[in-house]
Amino acid sequence: MSEFFVGYLPKAPPGIARILRRTVFGLLLATSLLAISLVRSQHPFPDAVFEYGHVRDFEGVLRARPYPMLMVPRPGAPDSVAAYSSYLLVGEGKHAIEPLPAELSDRRVRLRGTLIYRDNQTAIEVVKGSMTANGSASKTLSSLSSQGSATLTGEIVDTKCYLGVMNPGEGKVHRDCAARCLSGGIPPGFAVADSSGQREVYLLETLDGGPVPRPWLELRAGALLTLRGTLYRDGDRRILRISPEETAPASQAALRTQENPTAAP
Repeated sequence: MSEFFVGYLPKAPPGIARILRRTVFGLLLATSLLAISLVRSQHPFPDAVFEYGHVRDFEGVLRARPYPMLMVPRPGAPDSVAAYSSYLLVGEGKHAIEPLPAELSDRRVRLRGTLIYRDNQTAIEVVKGSMTANGSASKTLSSLSSQGSATLTGEIVDTKCYLGVMNPGEGKVHRDCAARCLSGGIPPGFAVADSSGQREVYLLETLDGGPVPRPWLELRAGALLTLRGTLYRDGDRRILRISPEETAPASQAALRTQENPTAAP
């Protein structure tokens, strides 16, 4: 005779109980496997750090052009550009560092700030009003060398968020934030993925070594672009010099179409 379950009985019949146990166990196993697969499919956050709340003292030589940078000597190294680590200087919030007095350029300075770093690239969020002269003028530290022309595909990012203040500090989810940071004067980077998926960041400059115009950067923040220019190496910095005027004009609609060719213009 077939088993059936009566609701007021304390236990289900043995056959029905076995089916229920197997069904529940199968559902639990399937749910666990699904959760594990979803976690494994997520891209891990990059190893980027912002030492929020940990303010340090820094000393080094200030370079003001094209973007403020502190050249900090490496302990025990000879007096050459290769013996210095370069730290991009940014202000608090989504702003560039406060305007620097011309007389501080190429001088030894002292400042206070918070470290930001990712993949051997480093920046300092400078405490407003903390920069002071710390010695006489120094020689201009530069070992700029051309690496030849190149055509690279990547994403324009703001170096402050990308290096660690935001994580992730790139992609569509970060586009609006990047646009605001770039319009506020944060130095621009061009993040390019190599064949292994690792990203290299190039500091963007104009052909004459000046800062790239902010409106041009703001419009293209977070979009996948192909840029043609000349590669340079300056100490531990990779640089891509471009001519914004020679780059095809873009609109937000055009950039959206570039990312998604099926989208209406």
